[in-house]
Amino acid sequence: MPAPALRRPAAAPLVLLAAGLACAGARAASDPSGRWEGVADIPGQPLRLVIDLDRDAQGRWAGSAILPGRSVKGVAVDGLAVAGCDVRLGLAAAFPGGGAMQPTLALACQGEGALAGTFTLGGHAAPVSLHRSGPAQVDRPPAGRPITAALAGRWTGRYELGGFAREVTLTLANGADGSGGGQLVIVGKRTSTLQVDQVTQGREFVTVRASAANFVIEGRLAAQEGVIDGAMSQGPYEARLVLRRQAGEEAS
Repeated sequence: MPAPALRRPAAAPLVLLAAGLACAGARAASDPSGRWEGVADIPGQPLRLVIDLDRDAQGRWAGSAILPGRSVKGVAVDGLAVAGCDVRLGLAAAFPGGGAMQPTLALACQGEGALAGTFTLGGHAAPVSLHRSGPAQVDRPPAGRPITAALAGRWTGRYELGGFAREVTLTLANGADGSGGGQLVIVGKRTSTLQVDQVTQGREFVTVRASAANFVIEGRLAAQEGVIDGAMSQGPYEARLVLRRQAGEEAS
């Protein structure tokens, strides 16, 4: 009988200490800002993930993703929602056709420096576990800039991928905010309409990006000839693409 009496007072401080540590861990993990690395446990095809989460100067959450095994670096996440240490985000820009496949991460804190939850893609789900590896390194897109008359207008071309041809129509203009943007229509086995949300025009080279689909066109602009000679890329896929200004769409 004396032995339990001796152990009882020592157990209480240990329980209180453990509870205190758990609470401290929960408090530390309640702010999910930082760089998170881990794996989505897809059977036979584990997917490495690097997710950066941080607040901007106005306190709004922003994020970007790296998928090392898919040659995807610094693409913006979509639908980012943070409530305490619960995080939900989309990865449409990291996967070709991601808008239709709706890749998402739903995460919750699992103690200090750990997030766990579910990765879904095309209706399939896999467990995912991430650990905090350091401060956030969010890739933020550069501020939009206006485009010149030499680039504004409608351009057409085609590229081949996997033995199939795709017809491309690219329409560019300056938006209400004064920055370049537009629409990209791709016709192949099916028709995809993408919003161009970033246009970077240099002295000779042009980059056009539809972030939601991770679709990028890069090329040299020959304004007098009305040609953009370059390539398209979408995730790990690349193909040569030459765009020509449509008749009646010459720069003024």
